[in-house]
Amino acid sequence: MKLKTFLILIFLIQYLNINAQNQNNQNLNSRIDSLENQLIELQQKILEKEKIDKRNALMDKAKQFSSQNKKESNDISKKFHSGIRKQQGLNPNISVGGDFFTSFSSSNNDLITEISDFSYGNNNFFMRELELGFAAPLDPFSRGKTFLSVTQEGIALEEAYIELINLPLHINLKAGIFKAEYGLLNRYHPHALPQFDKPKALMYHFGEPGIGGAGLAANIMLPKPILAHASSIDISVVDGGNDISFTSENKINLLYVGHFKNYYDINENSYFEFTISGARGHNDSTENYNAHIGSFGLHYKWAPVGRSKYRTLDWKTEFIYGYHEGPLKDVETFGFYSSIQNKLGARFWLAARIGYTELPYDKSDHEMNYAVCLDFWQSEFVFYRFQYQYNDRNINNMMGSLGEMPSDHVFTLHVSWAMGPHKHEAY
Repeated sequence: MKLKTFLILIFLIQYLNINAQNQNNQNLNSRIDSLENQLIELQQKILEKEKIDKRNALMDKAKQFSSQNKKESNDISKKFHSGIRKQQGLNPNISVGGDFFTSFSSSNNDLITEISDFSYGNNNFFMRELELGFAAPLDPFSRGKTFLSVTQEGIALEEAYIELINLPLHINLKAGIFKAEYGLLNRYHPHALPQFDKPKALMYHFGEPGIGGAGLAANIMLPKPILAHASSIDISVVDGGNDISFTSENKINLLYVGHFKNYYDINENSYFEFTISGARGHNDSTENYNAHIGSFGLHYKWAPVGRSKYRTLDWKTEFIYGYHEGPLKDVETFGFYSSIQNKLGARFWLAARIGYTELPYDKSDHEMNYAVCLDFWQSEFVFYRFQYQYNDRNINNMMGSLGEMPSDHVFTLHVSWAMGPHKHEAY
């Protein structure tokens, strides 16, 4: 009996403990639920307060703008504002470039020492030109550019044209006086040439100014072709005789110029392009005979990303073929040049060029030349150039009347500077 009573007591104690534990668990769960509900309510209150604060901040800003606009409108009614300062924004970008050199030749021949279409001059000090440039967008659809060349002989209008851009079918149009798109260097101004002078293959066929004049031009961007990243065609018609390959003795001396360019991106550091160009025009005053000058150009440039300030390689090669009709016989001429520029650091360039050309109307007269030059860029606005060139000539009758030109060695010190945004870019 006692044992049974003892077991019953043990059972009752365990039962009471279990009930107490269950009661504690229920109380704990109830407390957790209560805390969760309080947290949710607190979060809702915080969100509501943030919304109210943002709304009040926006209302304060609106009141500030309202009062400011009211103040400005009151000021406008009381003050007179001149438009003179705003008119300055309509002024074109103005640039001034100076191009000075001294050159010494081993020959005293007048054809070499005197300034002509084939020589910048030697054995003296020369201001090749002072270039004044004006450029500005005229409106969203056109822009205008004008360049004046000031020399000892006077002031010449180098280029002055309007360009209509972004026309339908990817066409740009140009009207005025300009250098035509032809070959690799025809549009370069003297200060932007990779060497001091133009290759003789270009100078003996077109003269120092190159192909250009008053006329019209169209640039057409072609659809992306196979194996190329961009292609374009330029067509120009200009009144531009030069008395070398094309006569200037007629009232109108039209030249018809075509230029095709194919561009390839090799990788992120380099590109390659080739050009095919042609020019046609009368080569005598009777207009019975024409000259046809063709060009095939190759251009490769390497400029490593992030290092182009210190390392760049630029290679240009161009072949010239001329077919000159004449009363007695037709004459074919050939010429070429190849130049390379290597950037040695942030300030120095080392360049070299080799060239050969036959003279129009008499291919038995020809010239081979070799040039090396070192450039020091003091800044992007100023550079100094030292160039040595050897001209190996076999010219006995320069252009039929000027006489013999002997071979010579030429040393040139060239200084060029720029003021304004035009600088020395290849333009």
